[in-house]
Amino acid sequence: MDAVKLLRLGTGRKLAYEQSGDPRGTVVIGFHSTPGSRLERFPDDETLTRLGVRLITFDRPGYGLSDPVDGRTLLDCADDVVALADHLGIGEFGVHGMAGGGPFALATAWAQPERVVAAAVSCGLGPLDRPGAMDGLSPGVLAQFHLSQHHPDRLGAALAGGMLAPVVPEHEMATLAAIPGLTEMLIESLSALSQSGWDGVVADDLAVVGSWGFPLEEIAVPASLWHGDSDTLVPFGHSEYVANRIPGAELHLCPEQGHYAMFGHSQAIFRGLTRHFARS
Repeated sequence: MDAVKLLRLGTGRKLAYEQSGDPRGTVVIGFHSTPGSRLERFPDDETLTRLGVRLITFDRPGYGLSDPVDGRTLLDCADDVVALADHLGIGEFGVHGMAGGGPFALATAWAQPERVVAAAVSCGLGPLDRPGAMDGLSPGVLAQFHLSQHHPDRLGAALAGGMLAPVVPEHEMATLAAIPGLTEMLIESLSALSQSGWDGVVADDLAVVGSWGFPLEEIAVPASLWHGDSDTLVPFGHSEYVANRIPGAELHLCPEQGHYAMFGHSQAIFRGLTRHFARS
């Protein structure tokens, strides 16, 4: 990856970003997990180059080297992405969101249909302010969102104290071992928390537990969702719900696969995104 760069936004706050892959390739902007950072990406940069993808990743406010923003929303993040694209001289781009980054990617697709060519989400969260949205969530994730909804003032301390750490099942651990470089990449990505603390995670949670601020039915760009039916961190039903509401969305069910296995589908996901550029 390129060295980290800092964009000074109009308000004076910093937004940290990095780039990898083909510098002249099709632009995809990546939205990291919750928690995560700009360092979260497909582990093999050479694969991105071979696919002709220029991947841009960034720290959402409160993560890594990006300054925090009180009360930020999903659509605030979309504004940051447009500012970043303008700064880099990029017109059209695709978006990809992983897990907790999924809602932010979809918000950008809704808000910027003239800029976003296509959207993809891997094991993403669906809206949480609906009946049954919390069904099947792992105990740690469920407790995290319960605090976000009912006791947000306690959330940061609970995260910092490790009380909400999810238990990673054996099949997820096996996936981490099976994909070369994945474990090392995730450790590197999560190291950003040592720089910023838990502000970014708290801000993400507060942004996703309430109304997202836009109807999924109005997303007007091609969308694909990828999810394993053995995912115990974010159940498959979240992607199913979202796909049923975005017009024409493609839902890719990955049988007997879990959360981290979606990194193994990165090549297919990026190929799908670049295919829509060829048609535009």
